[in-house]
Amino acid sequence: MLFSGRVFPIVRWSRSYDLRTSIGDLIAGITIALTLIPQSIAYASLAGFEPQYGLYASFAGGFVYAIMGTCPQINIGPTALLSLLTFTYTSGTNPDFAVLLCFIGGIVTLVAGIAQLGFLVDFVSLPVVSGFTSAAAITIASSQIKGLLGLKFNAESFKATWEGVVHHIGDTRMQDTLLGFACCIVLMGMKAMKDIRLKEPEDDKGRRSAKIIQRSLWFVGVSRNAVVVVIASVIAFLVYEDKNYPLMLTGSITPGLPTPRLPPFSSTIGNTTASAGQMLAHLGSGLMVVPIVGIISNVAIAKAFSKGKTLDATQEIVTLGVCNIISAFFRSYPVNGSFTRSAVSDASGVRTPAAGFYTGIIVLLTLALLTPYFYFIPRAALSAVIICAVLHMVDIAIIKKLWATSRLDLIPLIGTFVCGLALGVEVGLVCGVGVDILLLLYYHSRPPLEVELVDDGIIIPHYAVRPIGGLHFASAERLRARLVALKHSKSLQPHIVDTIHVTSDGNEMRITVPNGISGTIVKPLKVLVIHCDALSRMDYTFIESMKMVVSDWSQEGCVIWCDVKPAVQEQLNTVLQQPLFCNLEQLSTILTRNFAIDAHVNNTCSDTPL
Repeated sequence: MLFSGRVFPIVRWSRSYDLRTSIGDLIAGITIALTLIPQSIAYASLAGFEPQYGLYASFAGGFVYAIMGTCPQINIGPTALLSLLTFTYTSGTNPDFAVLLCFIGGIVTLVAGIAQLGFLVDFVSLPVVSGFTSAAAITIASSQIKGLLGLKFNAESFKATWEGVVHHIGDTRMQDTLLGFACCIVLMGMKAMKDIRLKEPEDDKGRRSAKIIQRSLWFVGVSRNAVVVVIASVIAFLVYEDKNYPLMLTGSITPGLPTPRLPPFSSTIGNTTASAGQMLAHLGSGLMVVPIVGIISNVAIAKAFSKGKTLDATQEIVTLGVCNIISAFFRSYPVNGSFTRSAVSDASGVRTPAAGFYTGIIVLLTLALLTPYFYFIPRAALSAVIICAVLHMVDIAIIKKLWATSRLDLIPLIGTFVCGLALGVEVGLVCGVGVDILLLLYYHSRPPLEVELVDDGIIIPHYAVRPIGGLHFASAERLRARLVALKHSKSLQPHIVDTIHVTSDGNEMRITVPNGISGTIVKPLKVLVIHCDALSRMDYTFIESMKMVVSDWSQEGCVIWCDVKPAVQEQLNTVLQQPLFCNLEQLSTILTRNFAIDAHVNNTCSDTPL
């Protein structure tokens, strides 16, 4: 039961599912559907497919996530980012390639979750994610400019799109342009309506009225996509003419529900039949990039809405994989969670993942009954929906934050953003991760290392070194050179001391200095004390490097290892010959004893154990 409750969280929350909870989920499910349906139609065109494929991608994931998901706010379906990536890897083919991409991507995601590989997401930093999503948002918005202006040309990249716009700007259709910009203005205005806060009246009746008005404004704001698409479709229907098309329309949509079937492992393009191997070869890096982007997005959304609760990232990854695998049987292209729809779900008062059931049912009813009415949806209106949906993804605020906290992180942010626009968003992501890895190696090659000259007149002057964290091969040569150079510095000068008499009382060594005895010049020891209390581990390369440091220092002095953890002590014992260990309480005694015996005689450290 414990295993089934973890893999299928519905087993846990369904026990306390009541009427009040179901009403909250129903309201959230309907509200999400009003956002999802027009978005899915628009995203299908962004992916390069007929509108019905957006609806095909909108219901199965919701059903699966309701059973296996852990975050009530998440709605699985088509998103602008994955639609763009799908278009990138399937452009010039047919929907079979996108369905296969969804299926294989789901398998990759599922394997990553089962193998506990979610930690790999941690190697993608927030600046890289921000640069990637910002570049993707601008690329997506740019790709819709031609629809907004009523232009027709083929373009895949950000650069090609704007070159096409400039080249075909003379073909701009004024009717589509006016409608498109009008839709953008209305969408932005309606979005602002949901954030309006009315002043609370003093009487109870006024408060109830204000609450109703507030909720109405909010509902109109979150359902703005559906409202705009319906109004634009009515306008298109009213001005429609059989021969002349005042507005570019979506056109006929294949009605009915998709028949469940295995994902295609062969496909026909024109007169050529592509085998499974050829299809996979064409998809190429998309088989890895699409799942990685989906995982990053889904885990990030789940973290954002976890509200301080512990998040089972592995379960989220496994669930996303299953959602894509099942969706592929219904002719879906890759899907994941949407931050916009999740925010709408959260504001709608969602209680459990069961809201996905209600959303999925509404999408199925739409496919079965309403698709003939989608003919008159203007493409300019869909372009406006996409543009207004993705513009908020451009993260400008992070630049100010990074400038104030960590300016070096601006490098992967800008690198990802520029490469994403110039070379494609998937290449930009790889470039950003590459820059992050280089920065990680840079940080590892320069670990924190405090070097202090201790000369307080109480114990023998020495150098104290305090490494922090782990010491690895990347920093071995740099730190070795620094410690060798430290040995040859002139910071420790010869001292004039009184004649030293040494007495022994058991294991305790004491120094007595008689009064009135002439001084003697003593050359100080080259003593290096390495405080290891904050040192967690050293790799083999670094230990071998330290072996050379100890050998060099032992010619005129010694190296003392202070407060060494058992694991590090065991590592050192395997490489070094009789390393000198002590704790902080013993350090003063061992330094004084060595100074008394060896500094006065031959300037070497004694390795006699305490």
